[in-house]
Amino acid sequence: MNTAFLFDLDGTLLDSKGDLADAANAARRSVGLGNVTDAEVERHTGWGMAALLAGVIPEADAEMLARAREAFVAHYQRHLLVRSRPYPSVERMFQALADRPLGLVTNKPSMFGRPILETLGWAPRFGVQVFGDTVAARKPDPEPLLHGIRGLGRTPETCVFVGDTVIDRDTARYAGVRFVCVAWGRAAEGADHVVDDLAALAMLFP
Repeated sequence: MNTAFLFDLDGTLLDSKGDLADAANAARRSVGLGNVTDAEVERHTGWGMAALLAGVIPEADAEMLARAREAFVAHYQRHLLVRSRPYPSVERMFQALADRPLGLVTNKPSMFGRPILETLGWAPRFGVQVFGDTVAARKPDPEPLLHGIRGLGRTPETCVFVGDTVIDRDTARYAGVRFVCVAWGRAAEGADHVVDDLAALAMLFP
């Protein structure tokens, strides 16, 4: 049986840090704070929107966070793909893995993730799509990944999870799935493989 692949989205297939930073800064401005850098916002990505906002506005109380969330959502929904770009090897990867089962497992809420996939033309590429609100748990809990694996009709032993953060690495570990880190990610330590070209997955895992 050929290996099936499941992918994280932000930081793995899509360089989205610019648009996320712009939305986070819109949220900060909504509560009277100044802008922070893209790099500062990136430090808090991967755990989901609530964690991102708590990270970039650590001094916020519940009321401030509610206002910030409203501003973040309003801005990001209008600017999903302004500065975001697919990583260079993504289209080669889709071609190389055209005959393989593919899934997406991301903590990004579906209200953002679905339109991104549709706009990029990626939605039909994935046999299963698991967003941050698809199941009750979020990565690094293994349930989103296991849900995706079940959706592909597979078992953990026949799958690989590809991501960029320690959140993805830990998710794979908890689910009993092999983990590949992209070379531009932050989780090379402990990964089964590190790839600088996503198309290489076809050769690594026949």
